[in-house]
Amino acid sequence: MNQEQFGQFWLQLKKPLKTTWGKITEEDLVEIAGDVAKFGSVLQKRYGEVQKEEVSTWANRRYSTWTGNYIGYKDPEPKSASS
Repeated sequence: MNQEQFGQFWLQLKKPLKTTWGKITEEDLVEIAGDVAKFGSVLQKRYGEVQKEEVSTWANRRYSTWTGNYIGYKDPEPKSASS
């Protein structure tokens, strides 16, 4: 996903990003503010290089699903309290 796509998609991504990737803080979300380069640096800081790629892939799949370009991705079911 390029900068323009990321910026347009940012509002839809913020909540599920923080929910799925708990090391991302509210301050990180404010810092990123729709900037794909800042997104990469925050991921690097919070998760290291290996997981940075995993988080980026997750974001790209969500974007592709929401735009209708990829139908194979499904968000995981939320874990119940009794699990």
